[in-house]
Amino acid sequence: MNPTTFRNDFIARFGAENAVAIIEAANEHNNGTNPGSDKLRWALLICIGFECLSRFHEYHSITCLWEDVRDWLKQHKDYLAAHDGAVDYFALSCGTYNEFMS
Repeated sequence: MNPTTFRNDFIARFGAENAVAIIEAANEHNNGTNPGSDKLRWALLICIGFECLSRFHEYHSITCLWEDVRDWLKQHKDYLAAHDGAVDYFALSCGTYNEFMS
């Protein structure tokens, strides 16, 4: 899978407005970290760690259901595991990403 296919699959399932909202939410937590080769993949991982997709979705104007996004992300474990940028390292150390990365 490549970044374009990943993005297109996400947009087809959850809408372009959610992709934009997720990237904007992740940018709020950016602190100069490296997004890697796929900004949407990075944004999703940052938003998982900071709970932007679940607990704080309304604050970030994210309208897709966390349960649906979580299920979709689990279908893309290999692609998420190949992430070459930064993540929320506290979430990583706590095992938050374990269900999303092969």
